[in-house]
Amino acid sequence: MRLTWLGACTLAEAIGITAAAGAARLATWLTDVREAPPAVALGVVVAGGLVEGTALGVLQARVLRTALGPAAARRWAGATVLVAGLAWAAGSAPATLSTDDGGRPPALPLVLLGAAALGTMAGALLGAAQAVVVRRRVEHPWSWVRASTIGWTAAMPVIFLGAGVAGADWSWLTVVLLGTATGTLAGAVLGGTTRHAADAFLIADRRRGPKVPSPQEVRP
Repeated sequence: MRLTWLGACTLAEAIGITAAAGAARLATWLTDVREAPPAVALGVVVAGGLVEGTALGVLQARVLRTALGPAAARRWAGATVLVAGLAWAAGSAPATLSTDDGGRPPALPLVLLGAAALGTMAGALLGAAQAVVVRRRVEHPWSWVRASTIGWTAAMPVIFLGAGVAGADWSWLTVVLLGTATGTLAGAVLGGTTRHAADAFLIADRRRGPKVPSPQEVRP
């Protein structure tokens, strides 16, 4: 069965947020029970984020492989993993490394507003990195930055909302299953809002006709 863009984003985020939810709960256990240094917990959280970035990059690249070619598709996946790792590190470091446990959590509207702002920044950075690696393979690559920014601005609050639902006394399995549901919904939002821009890559490829493969693509 042919994987669609919407399906790729949905599946990738279901995998990724499941891993991220499990990693976050493991990081909490390491610091609270095993008294591990905060840097260890940050490493665990970033590792979970890299799973999300890998799943997203690989599955998106699989859909775009015909249009981009194998080499550019690999660069798309690599750029996605790199930016995802940086974004998870930047987004997780303040909370993971902080030793202040006495403050009240911010109100939900503020959390969602902050999540949307984080999605805007992460989406723009990710979109720019992806556009750079495909700029010689597609028409109007920089239009993708706008689509990525909009998509992640919409999807990130869904992720934060799901993360905020889980209680400290919830079992690991329940937290992971919630992560799967949250990722599925966030991925559907991301795929739905960016689908037309991704489709433009495929349409432009069909209009150009056959491409002469690069030496890297024909190398055995």
